[in-house]
Amino acid sequence: MAAADQGRRPRRLVLSGDDEPRLSPTALIFLVVFAAVLAVAIGGALLFLQVFAGHGPPLEIEVGYDGSTLRLHHAGGVELAPGDYRILVDGEDRTRDVRLESGSGNFSAGRTLVLAAPAPVQGVVVRYEGDAGARVAIARAYAEQFVPTGRSDPWAMPFPPGPTATPRAPAVPPREYAFPPAPAPLSLAEEPRPGIVYVAAADSFPIPPGTVLRCDGAGDDVEINDALRQAGTVVLLEGTFHLSRRLTLPGRTAMMGQGKGRTVLEFENAADPYQPVEVASPYVTIRDLRLQGQGFVRISASHVRVRDVIATSRTSDGRRLPSGGNGMFFVWADRADVEDVEFYACTAYDCSTHGFNMNQDFSDRVPRTVRATRFINCYAALCGHGVAGGSRSPWITGFDLQESQDLVDCRVVNCIAESNWESGFHFEPGARIDASGREIGPRTRCEGLVLEGCISKNNGWRNTDAGRFFMSGFYVHRNANLTDCTSVNNRNAGFYVQGGEKIRFDGCSDRNSTYGWMIVKSSRDVTLAKCRSDQARVWALWAAYASRLSVTDFTQSGAGSARGTQSMLGWYKDDARYSRAVTDSSFEIAASGPEGTTPITRQGTGNRYEITALPA
Repeated sequence: MAAADQGRRPRRLVLSGDDEPRLSPTALIFLVVFAAVLAVAIGGALLFLQVFAGHGPPLEIEVGYDGSTLRLHHAGGVELAPGDYRILVDGEDRTRDVRLESGSGNFSAGRTLVLAAPAPVQGVVVRYEGDAGARVAIARAYAEQFVPTGRSDPWAMPFPPGPTATPRAPAVPPREYAFPPAPAPLSLAEEPRPGIVYVAAADSFPIPPGTVLRCDGAGDDVEINDALRQAGTVVLLEGTFHLSRRLTLPGRTAMMGQGKGRTVLEFENAADPYQPVEVASPYVTIRDLRLQGQGFVRISASHVRVRDVIATSRTSDGRRLPSGGNGMFFVWADRADVEDVEFYACTAYDCSTHGFNMNQDFSDRVPRTVRATRFINCYAALCGHGVAGGSRSPWITGFDLQESQDLVDCRVVNCIAESNWESGFHFEPGARIDASGREIGPRTRCEGLVLEGCISKNNGWRNTDAGRFFMSGFYVHRNANLTDCTSVNNRNAGFYVQGGEKIRFDGCSDRNSTYGWMIVKSSRDVTLAKCRSDQARVWALWAAYASRLSVTDFTQSGAGSARGTQSMLGWYKDDARYSRAVTDSSFEIAASGPEGTTPITRQGTGNRYEITALPA
């Protein structure tokens, strides 16, 4: 039968079959492109919704707190209309109590929300509840990050803080301190090379008889380096030497001044801030002098002694110069292991970099070890001013003793860290990573770390960097023993363990830090014996995602007790990754705190608690 006799054949869109109608090539291309665009659009929308649902729109906040009023400053990100967000204070919805500091309308960049909140407050969360209905936290701030704004607070800052804001409290020089008994300095096995040369500054007087090199007050590094090449012992006379290039000490050399306040080496080079007193050969002694400006001690050899040396980024006329070194006293495992280095009675003060630092060159992907180092009666204060304030990074500490290198047998005795930008004593927890955060090597080793009689106080309070994080007295991780160490008034934790193991605290104490002890993020085998926390601003002990903790004869008194508890177990900043129970642990605690609060939460399995109430 003819097709015409059957009527119009229904059109079917098929792409194969010789007896079926086909789309034209142009139509086919259009259809494929349209389908691809539609798939990308749908996939992108689903991905956006998934990401949006998980994270919400970006928001940055700064929180100021004076003990009675919270101020939430919008520092950038999404603009929020009333009804699109909730303000949670320690988990309680306080949105209806919040007001804009001035005017009305949306919570947008540069504006500030105000909320009455009696102390203590541990955390503030902004939760998004906009059109997408995501109901997720988009900004958080916790007590250690709050900016102090109270008029009577010695660390009060303008709010919101700018990158160069500084606390109201003036910087003061380190006081003379009567250090407890300590081990005597260790001598070197090899004496200096023969010969002695005296070097006089332009203002030195009187000039002794003998071999004397005279400096003219400009480029004095030339004469000092000449003396170091000539003789094994170089004596720098009283006065101020002006240097624009590094000093290089050969092996078996001693360079000695007349005292920390009497012999001054001031380094300044506008073109190159990297001006070390360089020790790249063994059996070297440096003692009894002061480094100013861009000068620092850089050690990449074994068997070195540095004694009675003070280093500061300040010049004689009060300018603070940037330092090119990673520490004012810097041990650098440069293509070789380093061992037997001692710093005795050394001070780093008002520095644009770490006070004391140990690290390694990992560019060749070969682990190096810094072994058998000692820090005795040393002091690090006012180290770090933030990048905007002239520092080389926003992570400056007093004693940063492990970064990329392996660390074996490190002893720190009677040392003090005070008012540093981040932490007082700091040991990185083990990952070797590059600038992007990618792992580039095996985990570092830490063995035989001992801290005895050390004091860490007032650290972290000057920090205005948005990413501030550590700000603790002691940040330690593995195979560490701390005995009779004291933390006072540190912005975050007095003693902070993150991802740590096999750590012991004996007779240690914290007073008035935000948290006495913080033990989190897969930490285990941590012991506290005869330790105490007094007047912690929030919690005496905070542990989460931890196991096999042994807390014996622990005293906690007067903790602020946010969220109704004096010590917190299991919860971590509303973060499901780390808000995990503490397990297989024991807690023997004598506690006193605010009426109506519990001594400690009891989340977890396999735990034992023995709680004794102390008189109020």
